[in-house]
Amino acid sequence: MTELIPFTSNFSDMSTNEGYQFEFRCQRCGNGFRSRFRPSVTGFGGRLAALGGSILGGEVGNKIQEVGYIAQWDRSGTRGVTNDKRLLEASEDVAGEFRQCLTCTDWVCRHQCWDNRANTCTTCVPSYNAAPGYHSYGAPAGGQTCTTCGAPGSGRFCGHCGTAFAPPNCRGCGAPSQGTRFCGNCGTPA
Repeated sequence: MTELIPFTSNFSDMSTNEGYQFEFRCQRCGNGFRSRFRPSVTGFGGRLAALGGSILGGEVGNKIQEVGYIAQWDRSGTRGVTNDKRLLEASEDVAGEFRQCLTCTDWVCRHQCWDNRANTCTTCVPSYNAAPGYHSYGAPAGGQTCTTCGAPGSGRFCGHCGTAFAPPNCRGCGAPSQGTRFCGNCGTPA
């Protein structure tokens, strides 16, 4: 069974006759990362054969040299299983730098285009907020923001840390409590 290779549309093959290298890009901002360079066995072998043929000389040497040049420069020979293995290794090299948005399925960079709180890309956060039944991660309708952790929300308590959004009201007169032990309006214990 063949192994699936992620990153199918946001990469460029930067490979040369010397070896394999791939460049992966964020589908939102275009920032990218290059995988490390992996030498090509056929490129190195081709150079050795070409060098050996030129040293040997004569008709046999010329044939060896010709085979070496073909092995060295024929990029169609680098496609296939070896190229797939190198692409898989390269995608593993840069996998930590990208996240796949489950809403739009784009691969985006984790530093600039990914919202960890919403667990989606920054482009999909507004549509994620507008969808009914989902927790709001943008500006809440009530305009409440937690003073402890900074997370937006609605209701009486922060959904992230549990801090009350508004201080409780006095049991005696109903005035908002100021965080003191006694109500400043009527003197009732908090």
